[in-house]
Amino acid sequence: MDNSNHINDKFTIDELLHRSWQHKGSEEFFKFFNFIASFNHYSRFNNMLVYLQNEAVTFFGGTAFWKKRFNRTIKEDARPYVILAPMGPVMMVYDVMDTEGKETPEEFLEKGLGSKPFEVKGKINPAFFENAISVAYKFGIKIVFKDQSYFKGGHITTIFSGKLEIALNKNNKVEALLATLMHELAHLFLGHTGHKELSRSNPDKKIKLMQRKLTRTAEELEAETVSFLLCKKLGLETRAADYIAGYITNEDDLINFSYEAVIKMADKIEDLFLGNYGIYKDSVQQSLFFGE
Repeated sequence: MDNSNHINDKFTIDELLHRSWQHKGSEEFFKFFNFIASFNHYSRFNNMLVYLQNEAVTFFGGTAFWKKRFNRTIKEDARPYVILAPMGPVMMVYDVMDTEGKETPEEFLEKGLGSKPFEVKGKINPAFFENAISVAYKFGIKIVFKDQSYFKGGHITTIFSGKLEIALNKNNKVEALLATLMHELAHLFLGHTGHKELSRSNPDKKIKLMQRKLTRTAEELEAETVSFLLCKKLGLETRAADYIAGYITNEDDLINFSYEAVIKMADKIEDLFLGNYGIYKDSVQQSLFFGE
């Protein structure tokens, strides 16, 4: 195997982490969290109550809250959520997606944040994603598409749930779906979920998975870096630096980060889920040729 590619990958990872650290002080980063903080107007218990009623809720508030603070009204067919009222038994609140105003809910959120949380620049052939999904099914990985929060691209179940499932936000475009799928597969192959092996229909062809215990920060750094490397090779530009910036609190967070594991698993995921598909190689060559 040509080690020069791994050397280049290491430099790419260094650049990504350095850029993420710089984003800690960027105007966009603080704009993002200042916007989120403006919705911290209900108790944690009430936040939990709404989440139990619908985990896909983005931001919520009562009729008066939306009208006075953002001049938005509630849609006629809006779904109400019950929370405890400060001076009474209960009150109804509504998700931003069930409000109306000068901007659509998506435009309102994008304006407040400065950009879309899972925005991916570039285009891919949808067949990449479809092929990766079919390979996942062959390994017994169930892929489901769900309504999820505006700020949630997807998640993977751990060994404790008794099933291996990756949920993806059905509202995202195919490029963002692929980036999220690569992120969740990285969690699996890097040993973050507790699963020990994968097997195809042939029980003799099993893939042993890594077994590791890391901090949540290290897990997210590793998984997003794998996704970043794979997307970059396809000519896709993700918001990996911004995402990682949300997890890095200080340089000590990088102690558990494994360059070797990230590069090896990026190679493995590429080979299993992308590399065996002819148009993938054609697209990579085209991306490199045009300098994307």
